[in-house]
Amino acid sequence: MITMKRFLIFIAAVSLFISCKKPPTVIADGSPEFSGTMTVLHEGENFPQDGIKVQVEFSPGNSTIDIMLKKVKFVPAMPVSIDVTILQVPVTQESDGSWSFAGHDMIPWAMGGPYDTYRVYDLHGMVSSSTLTFSLGFYNTKKQENYPTSYSGTLQK
Repeated sequence: MITMKRFLIFIAAVSLFISCKKPPTVIADGSPEFSGTMTVLHEGENFPQDGIKVQVEFSPGNSTIDIMLKKVKFVPAMPVSIDVTILQVPVTQESDGSWSFAGHDMIPWAMGGPYDTYRVYDLHGMVSSSTLTFSLGFYNTKKQENYPTSYSGTLQK
């Protein structure tokens, strides 16, 4: 009887401990949209753009994400803003519930299809229940120029 009583006390203690742990943040349901600042290094000068919207869409099973940059310009002289999507970026859930992602030598989509004039390299970032941050480079294959780019945004509700 004493052994059973100790066993029940142990189970109760474990249950209490588990119920007090903060559950991991789940953001993989749906397609969260963030708003923030994107900065492109162009000809030695930073070109910041505020209010840039970025949507993150998780794949079924949460193994990859698509990152959709909405209405962006990469240089001041760019005549129009475009939408750019980086497809199937591998993603890993961290112990705190956030998601880290990375990719290299990826062809983004823009203007209705693959846009291999600008390749994505050294993409690294983190998405949580409230923020999205990443850095990457766009490499212009025609001009053979690099455009380091960074983004920091907060979740839009």
